Amino acid sequence: QMRAPSRGGRLLAAATRSISSPPKIRSVADAASHGLGGPPPAKQRMDLASTPNVLITSSGLNSAQAIRDLTAAVYDAGGSIAASKKVVLGSHYSLLMALWLPEATPASAAATLSKTLEAHVAGGASLSVVPLESTGGGAEDATVTRRLKIECPQKPGIVLTVTQLLQDHGAVTSQMEAGTSAREGAIWFEIECLVELPESVVEEVGAQLAFWSDGAGAKLLFDASPFRAPLEAA
Repeated sequence: QMRAPSRGGRLLAAATRSISSPPKIRSVADAASHGLGGPPPAKQRMDLASTPNVLITSSGLNSAQAIRDLTAAVYDAGGSIAASKKVVLGSHYSLLMALWLPEATPASAAATLSKTLEAHVAGGASLSVVPLESTGGGAEDATVTRRLKIECPQKPGIVLTVTQLLQDHGAVTSQMEAGTSAREGAIWFEIECLVELPESVVEEVGAQLAFWSDGAGAKLLFDASPFRAPLEAA
């Protein structure tokens, strides 16, 4: 048969309940009276004149906490994410993130964010913070975007050949994906990218790519179709 708790036991149980049950907070005044402070300060939103002024690059083991810690640091620094891209290969990730910090030069924004990242992000991830200087608008040739996709038997030097050809014509890639696969007992290589190039050289670049692909036994697509569209058989 269980014994009734003593008076001392009842007092201890009551004290324990009061400690484990947090006070009910119904207003900012209630929070202040319990020493909990007020709401966090408001963050400044981007407006139409806001442009990214700092770039983060990060890579490491892929996990939800890694990205959560990174975005917490951005928030605490008062920053806003203007654009971001993340890719994962196996168990590792690589990320680019363009940020805007209000009322800051690119150099001061990078310094502020670097300090905040040190406090938030655990070791193991590779991080760098780069100021984004504004590029002045000058008179340039009109550029167009073309999708380039190549499939061919794998061999070293394919990407070098293509990127050298593009560089020779003032073209740059804005997106790129590449990979290998087994087909009929051999390894095939596939690369797809978006190419920004002067409109005046589009035909010449297309002709040179076609000449190279014929000699390499490659399937080639170079046109204005959307990224990741299916490659038609030659």
